[in-house]
Amino acid sequence: MTNGAPIPTFRDPAGSLSLEGAFAVRTIHPSAHDEVMQFVTSKFCALLQDRGDMIAITVKNTTDGLQLLHPRVPVPTYPWEWTPSQWLAAAQLTLSLCAEGLDEGWVLKDATPLNILFIGSRPVLVDVLSFERWDPAPKEYPSHIWLAYGQYVRTFLLPLLMNRMLSWPLELSLFKRDGYEPADLYKALSWSQRLSRSAFWPVTLAARFDAKDGDKSAVKTAPQHKAPELALHLLKRTISSLRKQTQRAMPDYAGSEWSNYTATLTHYSAQESAQKMDWVRSTLQELKPARVLDIGANTGVFSALAAEQGAEVVSLERDAAAAESLYRMTRNSTLSIQTIHADLSRPTPAAGWENHETSGLLDRLEGQSDLVLMLAVIHHLILMEQIPVCAILDLAHKLTSRTLVLEWVPVTDPMYQSLMRGRDDLYGSLSEADLLKACEGRFQTLRRQPLENGRILFLFAKQ
Repeated sequence: MTNGAPIPTFRDPAGSLSLEGAFAVRTIHPSAHDEVMQFVTSKFCALLQDRGDMIAITVKNTTDGLQLLHPRVPVPTYPWEWTPSQWLAAAQLTLSLCAEGLDEGWVLKDATPLNILFIGSRPVLVDVLSFERWDPAPKEYPSHIWLAYGQYVRTFLLPLLMNRMLSWPLELSLFKRDGYEPADLYKALSWSQRLSRSAFWPVTLAARFDAKDGDKSAVKTAPQHKAPELALHLLKRTISSLRKQTQRAMPDYAGSEWSNYTATLTHYSAQESAQKMDWVRSTLQELKPARVLDIGANTGVFSALAAEQGAEVVSLERDAAAAESLYRMTRNSTLSIQTIHADLSRPTPAAGWENHETSGLLDRLEGQSDLVLMLAVIHHLILMEQIPVCAILDLAHKLTSRTLVLEWVPVTDPMYQSLMRGRDDLYGSLSEADLLKACEGRFQTLRRQPLENGRILFLFAKQ
């Protein structure tokens, strides 16, 4: 849903969701009222909220019927903006909640990454209508079958597996709302890949069974129900097996040029790095921003610095390996840092029906941060993406609600020269004066700090 979406969601038969002020408001359809109330008033539901594994719920009875109010997540992200480890964390939460729910008489009726949002580095279930009563003796299907099994495989397991085996970007999930079909993946894999331990069960066997089910002569058998204790045991074994399969689907991420960036800096001496770090730290201590957006965060050095000062940080990084490294760092710390794997120069668009189901990245980021960090990033936008300085400052003006910290890289800088690639006639005369001219009407200079390597740190206030 977009921040100002005029229509509610419509895909869930139990209810619809709309965004109203500080809340996400879920209106429950009358036919689902009783079961929803059973769940939201259960001890299990209260436990999940207390632990932070599920979004908080406030029950409200109105003239229009039952409503559930949830606090808005400041910057929601979607699976196509996650790193592999974020996918794994969301998958593990989904499977753990399903297994735990079975012990309490509840089961997840659907299992998709779209039911999960991240608050900081932590995955949180936000689709509270995903739970339904578990029936140990259903009439329509065998009692030991998890109905959300196929959806989990298509939307969680197979995208991760194809990312590892075929290097298909996880960003493709933007165009695959219901995930991948095993038969389609089977065609893309080599024979050795089809027979591998990772792909044989979820892809090769599944594709063969799909082909057999398509045969009209296939024999259909009646559901075979197990004793409740046995059905529960088999369901939990299924979930345990999925957990292992998902772990094996994780890619072996090789380091990229940027994932090792901070460890291989050649244009910063140790003294210059310390000077930059001290200046940013003192600026953060003085401003005390509640929320910080770190653009081009790399592996998160300055994101961590901002979080250590008490800020809630959103870290934007376009390099896949660097973003993965950043998330792993935050996952193992208590710092409030949310990783977004996305490219500011090609931001995630709005998507879904009439572009109303998921909002664009810039809409979600606009005005959400007291302070925006653009350290060692503006020259990449200028030289690699050919974005004019004034356009960069325009966007920064929209993203920050108060201040901007920007690192200016002069033409003489080795990195600038490397990225310029002989286009001296276009970018060889760009200067600090051009930056300050672009700030007119947008930002006021509060502080200017030259570094010994010729770079300049600026603190700007939004006008």
